[in-house]
Amino acid sequence: MPPKSKQAKKAAGPSAKPVSDEKPQQQPPNWPPLQPQVPTSDLALVPLLPNQILTIPRFWTANLCKSYVTFLSSLPLVTTPGKPKTGDAVRVNDRYQIEDPAFAERLWSGTALQKLVESATIDDEVLSDAERNKLWGGKVLGLNSNIRIYRYSKGQFFDQHCKLCPFA
Repeated sequence: MPPKSKQAKKAAGPSAKPVSDEKPQQQPPNWPPLQPQVPTSDLALVPLLPNQILTIPRFWTANLCKSYVTFLSSLPLVTTPGKPKTGDAVRVNDRYQIEDPAFAERLWSGTALQKLVESATIDDEVLSDAERNKLWGGKVLGLNSNIRIYRYSKGQFFDQHCKLCPFA
């Protein structure tokens, strides 16, 4: 194809927008309030797999869980492809994903999560700064703003996704 003439280039001018492969930015949903909450003093980090997986039993009240289950079921979930890209986890599930720094911050500082992580008491033993840094891989600053909601229906799964997984 011959190059554009100078006049055609000039006509396109600075207002011409380049074509982009980027998806338009999605508007975050109107997340329900994170209320009512369980007091931090009633919560604890509980190791499921020592130094690898920690849980926080009863982190949300039953009413808050019901509110979020109802809300999340209204989101437009997309089924992940059955054949992942190289290096991706092998999983088949339904997923909703949004970049939402404001919601990540609400989850981090507007709940007991930040206090539990920063104080890091496990099995009634308060961890030293060095032990906390080792556990978390450094000082924790907050949560990833890439919010993902997963739903697994019958027949869907999350499979081993690293060759060296000690518990897979």
